[in-house]
Amino acid sequence: MQISLADLKVNVGRYVALAKTEDVIITKYGKPAAKIVRFDRVPWYERKVPETVTSIEQLFGTLPSEIDLDDVRMERLGK
Repeated sequence: MQISLADLKVNVGRYVALAKTEDVIITKYGKPAAKIVRFDRVPWYERKVPETVTSIEQLFGTLPSEIDLDDVRMERLGK
């Protein structure tokens, strides 16, 4: 949602509450100047990241269930 700075001054509480569900962009003279975002209890830099990700894990769920990975490997190596 995009709002003017003047509107923010009048309705601060409303837009702080709205920021829990979506980003609120504040404009000054019609140009984006700031953004109100949701506060997370756990910062992005403290979230658990997997140590290693294999190519098979990245593709998990993208291949149909009837495809056998060994057949795919053999076909790829045969070309």
